[in-house]
Amino acid sequence: MFELIQQKSLLLGNKNAIDALAQKDSARLLVISDSHGSSSAVHSILKHFGSTCDALCFCGDGSRDVLSVLANSLSHADFAKSIPPVVALAQGNGDFSSCVLHSSHPQAFSVPKSQFFIAAGKLVFVTHGHLYDVYYGTKELFHSAKREYAEIVLFGHTHIPYAKNEDDILILNPGSCARPRRNSVNSFAIITISPQNTTFQFYSMQTDEKTAHFAPYTPPQEEISLLWV
Repeated sequence: MFELIQQKSLLLGNKNAIDALAQKDSARLLVISDSHGSSSAVHSILKHFGSTCDALCFCGDGSRDVLSVLANSLSHADFAKSIPPVVALAQGNGDFSSCVLHSSHPQAFSVPKSQFFIAAGKLVFVTHGHLYDVYYGTKELFHSAKREYAEIVLFGHTHIPYAKNEDDILILNPGSCARPRRNSVNSFAIITISPQNTTFQFYSMQTDEKTAHFAPYTPPQEEISLLWV
């Protein structure tokens, strides 16, 4: 069960859950980015996929959306079961470095520019990407990951889904769950870490007046491109 507690590492969740995630034989990471004010998109994705995942990774530009959804879950027992036990947030260029939520009592949370944690023995690096010039490629991001010995790198900022394995490092952008660009769709991703390998699946999301619809999504090659202007 998720607990809205921020640890010294700035991860959200119970310390025992964070330690357990590091030691698991396999793990599933729910990766979302760039909600830009659409807390409803974050809520829908968590409602349908959160309970099957071990951690939520949010890659920036909408951190307040995520935190507000997490805070609201505390008063809704059924939805609270959909929150993964560990949450990692990264500060986007549209986010503040801290966020205060006013519910039963004010709570302040820090939103770091980058976040590192271990899932099933692999070091995961979560960032937004604007500090690494990701509009022009992932070279800087890749070299930063190499320096930190990260094996999975998650970023946002471009609003375009992207995935590449380079020198045994998975670099992935889930796209935007609310404001897609360059003919892509509202999307997110789930990464599965197993003893054999690390795999990923993109998902598309369409909403109507009452519900959200999800489907596995394979972005066309031309969509998995960093330059969008």
